[in-house]
Amino acid sequence: MNKDINKKYDLSNDAVLLIDKGHHKIYWVGTTSSEALRSNIYLIKDKREGIIIDCGSRGEFQETIKRIKQVIPLTYITKVFANHQDPDVTSAMVDWLELNPNIEIITSPNTNVLIKHYMKEEEKYKYFNTETNPSLTLDSGAVLEFIPSPFMHAPGAVTIYNRHTKTLFSGDIWAAISLEWKLLLEDDFDKHKEDMDFFHQGYIASNKAARNFLINFKDREVTNIMPQHGSIITQENVNKAFAYLKNLKCGMDYFREISDEELSFIVND
Repeated sequence: MNKDINKKYDLSNDAVLLIDKGHHKIYWVGTTSSEALRSNIYLIKDKREGIIIDCGSRGEFQETIKRIKQVIPLTYITKVFANHQDPDVTSAMVDWLELNPNIEIITSPNTNVLIKHYMKEEEKYKYFNTETNPSLTLDSGAVLEFIPSPFMHAPGAVTIYNRHTKTLFSGDIWAAISLEWKLLLEDDFDKHKEDMDFFHQGYIASNKAARNFLINFKDREVTNIMPQHGSIITQENVNKAFAYLKNLKCGMDYFREISDEELSFIVND
């Protein structure tokens, strides 16, 4: 991806073409909220099929729709992927299902149990289980691999590795919080680490969880990281991003150890 994307597009209006592989394209169709925690929403256009990656909140739905219409008819949208259940990245699936009840929801079983609470009690939808179906082959031949990322930050979180483009849709992993937002990260990765710290230290469970996620990429090449929040990380900074996660202190790592002596007020049965 070329850094000119930051200047080439009007991010207040445009759908942004990130990767073009002929019949297989990836777009950013997210929001330009003034809040520091804005959502990145992605669209995979594969021949005549559209897949939404982390569809955003209900309040952002109309903005997302406006961008998608620049790329494909809404009738092409057949699937919506949910990394986890939080409303900022998932609740708009209610609107998608109202638009087309035949849309398939792709997520983990743990997340699926929770997103049902967005729906009316009697409402049914098509469900693609990423645990029993760890990959999906699209019409172009491109393969999406569903890689679990438990406790980063949700127990049932799952990421997507796009084998065709070597792109990782990472969910909340490598998310960043900043008012000074650029769609593509440019040169200052050290500054970006500070923006990622704001998110990761409070939301990611532990360094152990981070390392258990990273081991999945021992034999997978990643050239682009597309998180739910903050800037997209391109090839020159991917290794730095992996090193950041490898050494990350977060969540439970800040808890002190509590000894049995301190808990001696509890009588063992």
